Amino acid sequence: MKILYVDDEPSNLLTFRVSFRKWFEIVVSSDPLEALKLAEDPGVMVCITDQRMPGMTGLELAEAIMKIRLDISIIILTGYADQDVMMEAINLGGIFRYVMKPWNFEELKQTITNAGETCRLRKENTNLVERLTKQNHDLNRAYNEIVVLQKALQEENVMLKEDLSQLSSPDLIVGKSKAISKVLKEITHTARSDAPVLLLGETGTGKELFARMVHRLSKRKEQVMVSLNCSAIPESLIESELFGYEKGAFSGALNRKYGKFEVANGGTLFFDEVGELPLHLQSKLLRVLQEMEFERLGGNDIVKTDVRIISATNRNIERAMTNGSFRSDLFYRINVLPIVIPPLRERMEDIPLLVNHFVAQLNRKTGKVIEMVPKETLDRLMKYQWPGNVRELSNIVERAHVLSEGSKLMVGDWFQNAICKEDGWAVKSLEEMERDHILKVLKKTQWKIRGANGAADFLEINPSTLDSKIKKLGIKRSD
Repeated sequence: MKILYVDDEPSNLLTFRVSFRKWFEIVVSSDPLEALKLAEDPGVMVCITDQRMPGMTGLELAEAIMKIRLDISIIILTGYADQDVMMEAINLGGIFRYVMKPWNFEELKQTITNAGETCRLRKENTNLVERLTKQNHDLNRAYNEIVVLQKALQEENVMLKEDLSQLSSPDLIVGKSKAISKVLKEITHTARSDAPVLLLGETGTGKELFARMVHRLSKRKEQVMVSLNCSAIPESLIESELFGYEKGAFSGALNRKYGKFEVANGGTLFFDEVGELPLHLQSKLLRVLQEMEFERLGGNDIVKTDVRIISATNRNIERAMTNGSFRSDLFYRINVLPIVIPPLRERMEDIPLLVNHFVAQLNRKTGKVIEMVPKETLDRLMKYQWPGNVRELSNIVERAHVLSEGSKLMVGDWFQNAICKEDGWAVKSLEEMERDHILKVLKKTQWKIRGANGAADFLEINPSTLDSKIKKLGIKRSD
């Protein structure tokens, strides 16, 4: 600890230095003006000054030092005849202590130690105040950004909750067949890389679940996975969904909106049904994937992003390239690590596991307990080819769960009527099955769409998405 001792008597300076040099780093001065400059050294923690000095008193020196150093501790040495000076020092404030002469070595040593500790605490307090001030400034700036982000985050809220529930699920992919084991092995290897992944498979095979598994096993698993269904968003809105927009970019743009690329920064961006992406946007997407930077609509600032791209499609992309509806350069960019998801008819041995998995989920969700799945039920389910894949199986199991009266999962004549006729197969389309399922839930909720126990809540989709599906499928109350 560095001490500044000021006294106009050279003998006193020598005595002080010799007495305390074993414990402190001593700097001495006989000139108050020189001492004032020495006190600017931030390493000096304590200044000890004699009161009676020619040209400037110790109290005057203390006042001058306190104008340039608020943290330094000042001790004034004074005689018994200086009672008025003591009172003046007390009124001035900021003086750590005044010590009567002649001083006692042990008492002064302890006083200096305490003064140094006070200086240290003052420095820490000053640094803390500075840090808190800076943090407060940063927090205010962050708060302003949060206000702008709030709307975008609300839009992603349902999706993120789904992400978290999927991340916490130990049974993300159900199955032990050779076909599914091969895919799981490919995903395990693929997840270690940051290279783009393209999931290929029929509708209903669960491509999004496999995408989430890639994310969950990757080094980005602590970050968010953001999904964009390219077939579900109107063409006019896809660009703003991807890149966001600035306030005033167009009529109705009242606040800045952050796009999927910005929200997913550091994580994973999943393009579901990428084959449906409009051709004019494919070139813009390609540029972003090459440069990992973009501009918001209506803005000039370059926004950099770091995302891992996973895409999925049920289309024949190579055929789409041939007819000019999909860019070949974009295909080669997203098709670095292709994975083919097998249809359910190629992994029929997984049906019992899937059925039991869906039953367990429905038991937890509805409170109704189905304790077993009879062999006759499984036999009937395994005779069907499942063109709608796992999604269709899930729908059938849910219907059976609702209609079964006892503790066993039963599929009645309704199942046979739904999938075949006497003269051969007459499979319902996925759209018809989706319409029937949504209509059933709407009837159950008495057409309540939003809020707790609403249809959107039961279906686990966004109410706006449900509104769009009702309109698209032509569902009416009269149905």
